[in-house]
Amino acid sequence: FDLVRELADDHSAIVIVEEGSIGGFGDHVLHFLALDGLLDDGKLKVRPMVIPDRYIEAGTQHEQYEMCGLNAEHIKGTVLRLSERKVAPVLQEQEA
Repeated sequence: FDLVRELADDHSAIVIVEEGSIGGFGDHVLHFLALDGLLDDGKLKVRPMVIPDRYIEAGTQHEQYEMCGLNAEHIKGTVLRLSERKVAPVLQEQEA
């Protein structure tokens, strides 16, 4: 938990990228940040990036990351949006 506190103190944004779905590591980090009061002043922006809770078509790992918005381009776009350096497109939900 010391590392999470250090990151929150030293940075204005944290991006958590994981191969899990909602309810995984990113949620645990958010829960800790909230309970520790590190989100109270509204200065820290946190974005967990996870695999969406929906059916993912079969494909290569690269193709599946692309479908889920977990490739380098999407991660970079999230970081740039959080740092207010660029308006990046948001991954659109696919219809079931």
